[in-house]
Amino acid sequence: MLNKNKIIFVGSMAMASLLYANEPSVYGAGDINSASPYGLTKTEQAVLENKKTLQMLYNTMTEQQRKIDGLTTVIEGQNREILELKEQLVATQQIQTTSARDENSTYSILLELGQTVDQINNTYVSRDELKKVLAGSRPDSDIGSPIESNSADIYRKGVQLFGKRSYEAAKVYFEQTVAVNYKTAPSNYYLGEIAYYTHNYKDAVGYYKLSAALYDQASYMDVLFLHTAIALDKTGEKAQAQSFYQHVIDTYPNKKSASIAKNRM
Repeated sequence: MLNKNKIIFVGSMAMASLLYANEPSVYGAGDINSASPYGLTKTEQAVLENKKTLQMLYNTMTEQQRKIDGLTTVIEGQNREILELKEQLVATQQIQTTSARDENSTYSILLELGQTVDQINNTYVSRDELKKVLAGSRPDSDIGSPIESNSADIYRKGVQLFGKRSYEAAKVYFEQTVAVNYKTAPSNYYLGEIAYYTHNYKDAVGYYKLSAALYDQASYMDVLFLHTAIALDKTGEKAQAQSFYQHVIDTYPNKKSASIAKNRM
């Protein structure tokens, strides 16, 4: 009976040892969550290795996410720069389009003006008459002969009479200076002004054209073009008048004539 009890006791102790071998020790043996685990079974070691691998993957993913966030910030900054560049490009294209439109508009105005002048040539001034005046004209500075000296007095007297609004008397003097080819450009201008102020508008346009053909850099050109426009307006040539008004506005913007032209358009 004693031997039988011994065998039971020894067996019980062995079973207890096997059972407790799979449980973590109270001192840390078999604890895979410990900083330095020991006494692990093969299964626990495999779990620990998987845990380490997962931690490494997590760390790698975290680092990659940090880099992605950094790249996202850079890309957003570049997108803003690209957007600004696009806006600048659009603004530049708009400026270029406006500039091209202005150039085309200016060209169209000049083209219309040229066509208007040609029409005036054909309508109000014969080409033979214009050729005759141009062929017989001489520079105003060629003064020296007694006839030209006398012509200077005639011209001066005509200007004085014009200033006094004695238009018919002044007309006689300017016709004489034109006849002897003395100061033909301003003389024709004054004849145009006399016709204009006496309401002979078609004659005025003819004289203005002759004056401009002889010398188009005179100080009175803005008035000449303005009065040409008004004379055309008075004779019903509305479209041509508008072209001359616009020419005065564009060419002499700081002159009083430009203000008058704007008010009459």
